[in-house]
Amino acid sequence: MNTTILNSIQQLKKTFTATDPTNQIILRILAAVFGGYALTNSTLAALAVLLPWPKVDILFFSVLLPPFIYLAAILWSFGAPTVQRAWRDLLTAILCCGVPALIAAWLH
Repeated sequence: MNTTILNSIQQLKKTFTATDPTNQIILRILAAVFGGYALTNSTLAALAVLLPWPKVDILFFSVLLPPFIYLAAILWSFGAPTVQRAWRDLLTAILCCGVPALIAAWLH
């Protein structure tokens, strides 16, 4: 069981460090689609929980903001110097927004 997980992690590391252009494009597309989706949702969750506005204003704001966040994630996924950096920065932003949202939701 542990060797299977370790082999999977090593294979994932090898894929991320590969210089094959096809793998790089596929990983950038995955970062743009799934990373952008996760970043958009974690940001909206953080804003919905942490903003001290009335619920109607938060709902209105949360409808307007997602296209800009998703667009920024897509642009960063294809504009980052390497695929590793694109994924690392997206995951950092997701954690920075998601963890405070989870903590705030847990405390309410």
